[in-house]
Amino acid sequence: SETAGLKVGSPMDKTISGGQRKRLNIALELMREPSILFVDEPTSGLSSRDSENIMDLLKELSFRGKMVFVVIHQPSSDIFKMFDTLLILDTGGFQIYYGNPSESISYFKNLINAANRNQVACAECGNINPEQVFNIIETKVVNEFGRLTSMRKVSPGQWYQYFKENITLPRIKHNTEPLSKIRKIPGRLKQFSTFLIRDIKSKLANHQYILINMLEAPILALFIAFMTRYHNVLNEGEAGYTFYENSNIPIYFFMSIIVSLFMGLTVSAEEIFRDRMILKRERFLNLSKLSYLTSKISVLFVISAIQTVTFVIIGDLVLDIHGMEPRFWLILFSTSCFANLLGLNISASFNSAVTIYILIPILLIPQLLLSGVVINFDKFNPKVSSNEVVPFFGDFMASRWAFEAAMVTQFKDNPIEAAFYEENSQMAESEFKTVYFFESLESELAYCLNNMNFKFSDKRESLENSLRLTKSELINEHQLFHQELPSWLENLDIQKFDSTVYYEALEGIKVLKKVYSNRYNKAAELKMAKIDSIEQLGQRFDSLIQRYQNAEIGYIVANSRTATRIIKGEDRLIRKIDPIYNHISPLYASTYRADFYTPYKYPFGIKIDTLYFNLIAIWAMVVLLFITLYFDVLKLILLSFSSDKRKRRYRSRKIT
Repeated sequence: SETAGLKVGSPMDKTISGGQRKRLNIALELMREPSILFVDEPTSGLSSRDSENIMDLLKELSFRGKMVFVVIHQPSSDIFKMFDTLLILDTGGFQIYYGNPSESISYFKNLINAANRNQVACAECGNINPEQVFNIIETKVVNEFGRLTSMRKVSPGQWYQYFKENITLPRIKHNTEPLSKIRKIPGRLKQFSTFLIRDIKSKLANHQYILINMLEAPILALFIAFMTRYHNVLNEGEAGYTFYENSNIPIYFFMSIIVSLFMGLTVSAEEIFRDRMILKRERFLNLSKLSYLTSKISVLFVISAIQTVTFVIIGDLVLDIHGMEPRFWLILFSTSCFANLLGLNISASFNSAVTIYILIPILLIPQLLLSGVVINFDKFNPKVSSNEVVPFFGDFMASRWAFEAAMVTQFKDNPIEAAFYEENSQMAESEFKTVYFFESLESELAYCLNNMNFKFSDKRESLENSLRLTKSELINEHQLFHQELPSWLENLDIQKFDSTVYYEALEGIKVLKKVYSNRYNKAAELKMAKIDSIEQLGQRFDSLIQRYQNAEIGYIVANSRTATRIIKGEDRLIRKIDPIYNHISPLYASTYRADFYTPYKYPFGIKIDTLYFNLIAIWAMVVLLFITLYFDVLKLILLSFSSDKRKRRYRSRKIT
């Protein structure tokens, strides 16, 4: 009890004595409440007093009904007398004695007809010298010159024959009743709290761990934010830094997400690996794996929450980002939690700290490359990319979901854009339809009219595709406005199409253009009215834009720098300009998969804001990683490539 508050220390930095360490090791084993205890050399390297303390403890355990096997060499007389039974194995594994320790000396003396066969202990002090047993067993043959040879008088096989002739092993009556337990395994909630407290105390005791993890986030935030705080100092009349003109804000968002992944991985990558020895002991207690994992995850999530809070606060202060702190923190926190579970999976699956830390950059590189930032998704190898939606492999990257969520919410949900988003969306959609969409349909119709004479040639398939696409898109447009479908739409077929149908279709498109032009004008008028009301309150609209919006984010989410504004798909025209204002048509709103930076996702036709859908996607991956962690999926995959010996050892541990 006097050393209960001390650390155990290490062989190079000792805090408690060797005897105390021995007793502590025995105590750790006794936590399992074993019925049989095997102890190897418990007194080696200890003083005589510490040796007696250890043996007293083991003797007390035997009084409690435990069977204690002790492998021991050169015991003192007092320790030798403590044993109930002595079992001696000779070279080759031959059993040559089983019985009372004190009687063993007289037993061997009788077998060799020693002169002092009845003398076991010292006549004066009463001590027993156990070495006598070994001296008798290994007595050497004397040659004709009176010198000892290397040959033993009695071989191990002969001693074994004496054992079989002279010693009868007692029959043991087997006890079929279950052994009583001193302690009862607590419930999962109690186990969770115990695991949690132990993990917290362990981390708090490691001052370097706490210091590094608490300073890591603010230092990185200060460095990244300071280096990306750009403003032009060459132009005359420059008013200084403004959030609007800082072209590095998207880079800051991306680096913030990568830092969150990095911090989440490094803080968790060694967690389970570090506990491997104590987990090996506790496995025999049949404790709840769920309680252990949830306690680990809870502590890691709290650390990640603190790290991302400090990162967001410092980064936003340096870069003058206003009004988006909770949303940005939620994105970074979710990303860091994903990294926590990813780190726990590799921590539970690999048996080397070096291997674990080598894996961290290997796990981060795909997050960098497949985020849609380093390389635009449209610019990937055509075999794995798509012009219509984000490639499938991108959906497995937390960085993709996090970056898109950060960019979309910063643009769409900042205080100034949120007030005008509906109007801007209607204006962008109307402009796209009148300038690009309907012009493309008119080009398709003109192509069909000019090539009608070739409808029985190899151009027939191309003509059919153009008419089918035009018909599908025009039907969709009429359905958007709940209009009755005109009769000429049925004639957009290669068998019925002619110049009359062509001009009817052009007139129909002209009407639709007029509808969108009116919508544009109404939205523009409403926007101007809102701007006037803001300025009447004494606020300058331009200053609000400078404070809350960023020009570079606007260019990226609107994809305004692309030369391709619209492309032709297999069955529809695909909009590439202004994805941030692209409200997908109900005709295609049946999946979450869409172009990058769209404002909403439509799983099963349900409209969900991109920020919340992307967060759901990240947390779905967190849940999936927890399932793989709980069922050791990664470890089982690695074992499938390992030797049969390792597989058998793992299966035996699972059975235990």
